[in-house]
Amino acid sequence: MVRVATLALMLALGLAAPASAHRDERAPIVHRIDHLRSQTNDLRRQAGLKPLRPHFRYRQVADPAYRLSALAFWGQRLEEARRLFPKPGSVWARLAECESNGDWDYNGSDIFDGGLQFHPGTWATYRLPGYPRFAWQAAPMQQIAVARRVLRAEGWNAWPVCSRVIGVA
Repeated sequence: MVRVATLALMLALGLAAPASAHRDERAPIVHRIDHLRSQTNDLRRQAGLKPLRPHFRYRQVADPAYRLSALAFWGQRLEEARRLFPKPGSVWARLAECESNGDWDYNGSDIFDGGLQFHPGTWATYRLPGYPRFAWQAAPMQQIAVARRVLRAEGWNAWPVCSRVIGVA
């Protein structure tokens, strides 16, 4: 009975699914690895770095321990990528330079904080799950991820002065 329950749990987690199962519900771990890899490489590109080349072996090897190690590997790489700084001269780097002199850790005594000078209410509204409570505590790429959400919702008017200074508004 324990063996059946263990196998059922492994199938539910996608740990025992064959590589061809990536396209169905039996391999969510492979999907999670793919998602982490994609997010990592998106952040690396934004920082002006080359993406990490995956070997995709985790799709062929159905061993649960191997897939869990691949998941941990890409999770660690994503955390490292979140701590990167934006590509010098990019819109976000220029905006941060104007807003906070490029100080991504700015803990504002004037209410606004972080490299992109978020109001605490704006940060609370748009921050993603698992992100720090305040913008000044977040890594630069986390601040940019939140800024992209603000930009979609409010446009460049969220940064009324500096967006004009850098020529995007």
